[in-house]
Amino acid sequence: MTIPTRRRAWAAPALAVAMVAAFAAPSLPAAAADPVPFHSDGNPIIADGSYYTADAAPLVADGKLYIYAGHDEADPQQGTFNMHDYSVLETADVASGDWVHHPQNLVPGDVFAWATGDGAYAGHTVQGDDGRFYWYAPVQTVDASQPNRMAIGVAVSDTPVGPWTDALGEPLLDWADVFGTSTNGQEIIDPHVFRDDDGTWYLYWGSWYVARAVELAPSMTELVGEIHTLDGLDSFFEAPWVFKRGDLYYLAYDWKDAGSDCTPSNYQACIAYATADNPLGPWDYQGIILGGTSSTTVHPSIIEFDGSWYVTYHTKDADGGGHFRRSVAIDEVFWDGETILPVTQTWADDPALELTENVALEATPVASFTETPPMRIGALNDGRQLTALLPPDQWGNYRGTDNTRESDWVAYTWEAPVRVDGAGIQFHRDSNWIQPPASWALEYLDADGAWQPVEADTYPTAVNTWNEVNFTPVTTTALRATFNGAPEGPYFHSVSVSELEVYGVAADAVAPVEVTTRPGVAPELPEAVRLDFGDAGATWAPVTWFPVDEADYATEGSFTVQGRALGHAVEYVTATVVVDDEAGPTPSSDEQAPVVGIALLGDEGAEGWFSSEVTARVTADDAVDYRTDIEVRLDEGAWEANADARFVEVVLDASGTISARATDAAGNTSEEVTREVLIDTDAPEVTAVVDPETRATTVTATDALSGLASLRYSLDGGEWSDVASGDEIPAPDALPHELAYRATDVAGNVTAGSVSIPIADASQLSGNIAPYAAATATYTAPWNTVDGVNDGTAAPLEDAPGKLGVPWGTWPEVGEQVATLEWGYEVTVDGSAIWWFQDSDDAANAGMIAPASWVLQYLGEDSEWHDVVLTDDATYDRARDQWNPVTFEPVTTTSLRAVMQSWGEEEGGGSAGITEWQVFAADTDPGEEPSEEPSEEPSEEPSEEPSEEPSQEPSQEPSEEPTAPAQVDVYSVPGFHNVNGRWWFTECEAYSQTARCETQIWASTVGERNGEFVQTNGWTFNNLTYLPWMTRAQWGENPLANAGEFTSDGRQWRTECDTALTGTNGCRTWVMADYVAGTRAADGTWTYGWTKDWVFNNMVRFGN
Repeated sequence: MTIPTRRRAWAAPALAVAMVAAFAAPSLPAAAADPVPFHSDGNPIIADGSYYTADAAPLVADGKLYIYAGHDEADPQQGTFNMHDYSVLETADVASGDWVHHPQNLVPGDVFAWATGDGAYAGHTVQGDDGRFYWYAPVQTVDASQPNRMAIGVAVSDTPVGPWTDALGEPLLDWADVFGTSTNGQEIIDPHVFRDDDGTWYLYWGSWYVARAVELAPSMTELVGEIHTLDGLDSFFEAPWVFKRGDLYYLAYDWKDAGSDCTPSNYQACIAYATADNPLGPWDYQGIILGGTSSTTVHPSIIEFDGSWYVTYHTKDADGGGHFRRSVAIDEVFWDGETILPVTQTWADDPALELTENVALEATPVASFTETPPMRIGALNDGRQLTALLPPDQWGNYRGTDNTRESDWVAYTWEAPVRVDGAGIQFHRDSNWIQPPASWALEYLDADGAWQPVEADTYPTAVNTWNEVNFTPVTTTALRATFNGAPEGPYFHSVSVSELEVYGVAADAVAPVEVTTRPGVAPELPEAVRLDFGDAGATWAPVTWFPVDEADYATEGSFTVQGRALGHAVEYVTATVVVDDEAGPTPSSDEQAPVVGIALLGDEGAEGWFSSEVTARVTADDAVDYRTDIEVRLDEGAWEANADARFVEVVLDASGTISARATDAAGNTSEEVTREVLIDTDAPEVTAVVDPETRATTVTATDALSGLASLRYSLDGGEWSDVASGDEIPAPDALPHELAYRATDVAGNVTAGSVSIPIADASQLSGNIAPYAAATATYTAPWNTVDGVNDGTAAPLEDAPGKLGVPWGTWPEVGEQVATLEWGYEVTVDGSAIWWFQDSDDAANAGMIAPASWVLQYLGEDSEWHDVVLTDDATYDRARDQWNPVTFEPVTTTSLRAVMQSWGEEEGGGSAGITEWQVFAADTDPGEEPSEEPSEEPSEEPSEEPSEEPSQEPSQEPSEEPTAPAQVDVYSVPGFHNVNGRWWFTECEAYSQTARCETQIWASTVGERNGEFVQTNGWTFNNLTYLPWMTRAQWGENPLANAGEFTSDGRQWRTECDTALTGTNGCRTWVMADYVAGTRAADGTWTYGWTKDWVFNNMVRFGN
């Protein structure tokens, strides 16, 4: 999932564009593309993906229906609208499917001299009193001084399909007309024009939950009077459309209420309408007439044409369609008096009739938890999303970055048993807290209603790709996937899934179906057919039948009907229909009683306990009847009957017993089935106490109902260990630590927390000590956390964005912002590094941007803040997507703060934030040689060839060896070191019978890019060091340990040993390489060029 940015701002332009002749005279008519006749079998009108249309607005003229639409041109994975022109769809008969397409009929960039040509969003065309046609188009202006540049222009033509010219020479309505000099408001988009019976014209528009209207002059190019805000439109989002029927005014619109049944995600919309006695309201909300389509918006319009009423909208159902590649659809509207009846959405190819092995499409999805909004449970089985994803295309379980719940589950339930043997799934991740699961598994409900694991070999977790799992076939009414979140310290990452398919097994045979009916009476086709799976038995499969023509059963005879049986993808099933005047019911010879099962769905722990409310699902399967009469009761209560049921669901919120029985049409009654339900929703009670003298921690946990199952602890995000309640956990050393604990009861309820173990007296920290501090800030955006300042797990200056934790941000605040780290005890530090939270370029003047300037301050003994004193080469940098380190004279303090001056000068114009902040303790203790000794006899010799080559474009020859204090050997001691004002970082790994350390140095390097020499700051390779764990004899003839020149992989190498440069008992190796060398002139300027010379690569130190 991508967690959505919970903010929206009007981005102030970086530079106002000077306009010459900004409001030009009307342009010459712009030529449109040639019209294209085509036939459409249904919705979407253009279904083949050759052209994507959106934001339909119909007009009836000259006995034809014209639909004016925008043109989506986004690439498949583009997550924004790309719209530059409009087209027109024309028909004389909607039912015929015969249309004419007029592509690129209006190109705003050609018609409006004042427009950029971008943002050609939803427009509307009407025929004015003068008989001409006026197209109201919301497009982007070149006037960069507007807080938002969307404005409504008017194009005019003598025909419904152009050619079009600018009717006004300037926008009819822009930001300043509505909001004046204010920077707060909504985009000026989605215009709609309505003419009342008295000849008065009105212009409507609206977005971002506000609808407005104003009177329009008969000239069609001038506004009259004040702008009105419309009242009474429940959950209005955008796209108002007004029409009149009888004496009542109707307003259809995009309805959005995030978290509701119709729009569980805040990225969805439904079609609703309201009525009024006046075109300006107040409006009375009437309800929803079409639920959310496959696209995030719908943009409705309703119009009468040729004696029928129609609604137009858009979906992403065309081939290759997506949220930004939409297609216009049209369906008929029916009335009940003054009430609009719910609209039935139709398709050219009804998805319910497509043969598919994916039985998930007809399952009911449930989950232990769903982050709603913005995600939704229905995303799991609404079809694969092959274009740019949005949150409503995903199910996710994001609870925050402090989530202590390890696992969540999603499940599918089916009305009838399905025979399945595989599943497909697609996981996603974001830059925040959503990651692929650490592991996951599938379970199915067996005939006794118990969950059993499927027999599968692997469970892949790759993200942004399709993963499939094959397993031994099972017959079940439910399948459950449980995802275990990836751990990070005491917390667990969230999981996101865009689709979970389940694959049905084709039956060996289908039981024959024969139906009788009388002439003129529509046959009652069965809801399901019986599928035979051989030794695995038979099951019912629901069937979707193709429509039956009335002529087929008008007279006596017989005919066949095809249908799609769930999971049986190899062929359509067939029913024979006999039409007979003497047709009557066929007597049944059923003597077998139904089989009843009770399955429990909920958050299941161990020993039959649940930690949530439980849904008891009672099913009854009968060999003859698809439906039976099911009775249920709780404990010793009365039996409750449910006639003609496939299943019955009962929700329990406390422990109890559920009993069930079923009776088929022949009167056969099943045995009574009973199941006990155990529920414990109370988490364990936990106390954790740190002894101030011994620094040992005692964790005590109790659980009153299901009992305590486990008590575990973790130090500083490390491995979890079991501990008995009440046992003492000793502090591992004298350093400060964070001890996290987690108590779980038998039902699965978890109580988690942490305690801080203080530093022992006279102890010294090393490395990055920021995680030991508590972070505070002058301001934190509601969707961020100040703990993000120092929550990462990256090693000092490690270039690992995935280990930086979550960011801390201050959007939309600007001005001075301060982040503070407080240890609560004295620390001595001499370096720091900040990775800025930046999601926008500097020129954008919006979003998160590295501060214009910043300074580090420490809290002195006088309780005052003082600037640190930087070392000679240190600077306060603001580079993006990398560390910005500074070194300074050591200071002893209890608190350090970063004082930042925001980039932006006005609210929302560029706010400061930190993705991660590291603070480095001053080196005080000598480094230690590795304690492990090599074997007497090495099991293998080192590689015959040098293991790593230097960068091809070093700016200068690396430092031969730092003049480090004797106590710190930067080439052999792993970790981060500040020596002589330079940053060094070393990592070591086992190599043959020794260890090999790679050392990097933070430096300025120069490389050639696009013909220019460019300087960058960052980590660059310094050298490799082989530690003295092997004798010279053990190295043998390896060229790295013997003086001389050699060739490897076509490159020249040179090794020196036991010289003044290498020192005794060691060797150094250089490689001949091309690199950029710099020459400094007397005036201090540098010139660069390529040169070829020996470049230092590695050293070998021999053991004794």
